[in-house]
Amino acid sequence: MNSILMQSVGQADGRYFTDAELRPLKQYAQTYATRLQVYSILSEKSDAFVLQALRKFAVTEAQVIQQHGEKCKRDMSYVMQVLALSLLKDDEQTFREQLVLWMQNIMAALHKEQQSARAYLLLQQVIAEQMPADCAKLVNVYLDEFILALKAGGQ
Repeated sequence: MNSILMQSVGQADGRYFTDAELRPLKQYAQTYATRLQVYSILSEKSDAFVLQALRKFAVTEAQVIQQHGEKCKRDMSYVMQVLALSLLKDDEQTFREQLVLWMQNIMAALHKEQQSARAYLLLQQVIAEQMPADCAKLVNVYLDEFILALKAGGQ
């Protein structure tokens, strides 16, 4: 469940939540149906989305795909799995702490952050084309942060 919500539950031991503490729970409940829809779509179609993005990427980066295509597919698929679960839980904090910073450091160490950022931008385009607009918007909020972190890692 959402890490902020879990922290609030731990702090509320022996008392009722305040209105301010209930706000994240209300928001979680109100957006659950859409987040569940996104999770379902991603669990069914994220591999296809990744492959479409990598095909587009291959147009300009054929050598990268020839040399590292399987690793790219593996990494992008993993990012989508973590993203889907984080989105279902409405937990950007865990996404940021467990994935974004880790991948940022790895890509910077390999000097592949700019290429990776371009591949994920193409994934965003595929998602915007293939998913319902409200679902794509939620996914792309997470991918925006991921892409910004990759770009910042190269500076």
